[in-house]
Amino acid sequence: QYGTGSQAANAISIYMGLVDAADKPKVLANLIADIRSHNNGITAGDIGYRYLLRVLDEAGRSDVIFDMNNRSDVPGYGYQIAQGATSLTESWQGNRISSNNHFMLGHLMEWFYSGLGGIACDTNSTAFKNIIIRPETVGDENSAKVTFLSPYGTIANEWTKTGKTFVMKTVIPPNTQSTIYLPAKAGSVITESGKDVRLNTNIKFIKLEGGKAVLKAGSGKYVFAVND
Repeated sequence: QYGTGSQAANAISIYMGLVDAADKPKVLANLIADIRSHNNGITAGDIGYRYLLRVLDEAGRSDVIFDMNNRSDVPGYGYQIAQGATSLTESWQGNRISSNNHFMLGHLMEWFYSGLGGIACDTNSTAFKNIIIRPETVGDENSAKVTFLSPYGTIANEWTKTGKTFVMKTVIPPNTQSTIYLPAKAGSVITESGKDVRLNTNIKFIKLEGGKAVLKAGSGKYVFAVND
């Protein structure tokens, strides 16, 4: 662990690259264990919470993010709503003596786009030249729809999950490339516009990894379907 071992200290250390690669899994495990030990509660403040979300998202642990935020019984976004807030408050507790219109705690919005909706920029790219599409189907969420106006044009992603079928409609703007992650496993049937995904010459199937099919795709409009 780093510093006091708090959620903020460990998350910032991982995100900023202070943690040696060999130690990263252990620090991440300690971070998640701390969240679980607080009954999936938040201890990070305005500065640290953004890094906490980014680290969990990048580690493929959006399930933890969902567990932390899909509730109203502990201080957090849901708690603010339960206290009658109609905009973000300065305190997690939503107390009335602090500012009641305080955008600084709006970090979850980033995860709505990059995690739940799945649109992100490749960290080795500039200005969304290389796009990451990696939606996280967590909790009881069965659909999401996001759009983002990048310098190359609008990026759009919409997915629905019904039973054992996952459908995702994706728009990749001109002059860009994308890496697309679909929830899939060995034996899953993956199609694009109703045909085997491997038949689309604009798409390259890379591998199955960590419960996801990894594809490379150029600009265009796609309708993916995964059936287990």
